Amino acid sequence: MKKLPENVKKIWMQASIITFIFWMIAFIGSRFLFTLIKWPSWLSFIILALGILELICELSLIPYRYAFNKYKISEEYVEIQKGFFFRKLSSIPIARVQNVNLNQGPLLRMQNLNSVYVDTAGDNHKIEAVTHEEAQTIRKQVMDLAMEARNAK
Repeated sequence: MKKLPENVKKIWMQASIITFIFWMIAFIGSRFLFTLIKWPSWLSFIILALGILELICELSLIPYRYAFNKYKISEEYVEIQKGFFFRKLSSIPIARVQNVNLNQGPLLRMQNLNSVYVDTAGDNHKIEAVTHEEAQTIRKQVMDLAMEARNAK
């Protein structure tokens, strides 16, 4: 199985910090709101504590998240492995693949990475991040294999 590129760790760290900024906005808003409606101020500190706890957990789990996110493309299956506590291995038969989409948000774009979505009739599966060149290769390879599988029927 192939691992994701190393710089995906930086993306996950940046996403964690952005989430923490939203927690801080919620904390500041709650401080303001709780003074207006005369609620105890300690309630807003619960929001702050939750934000800090989430940031610490997300940042500390990045190495484990990286170690357990893998993918493999064979002539019969696309396999995607995820999870540290709750491990999940998805095996998508090539014959069931309907489409392969590449997505690139602002954080991924800064690192020249793409997310790859493998769509079937009932579900879609995501490879978190690969290089742009690798994403193009995966898309072409999976779609070519899917076309061959459909024509073989």
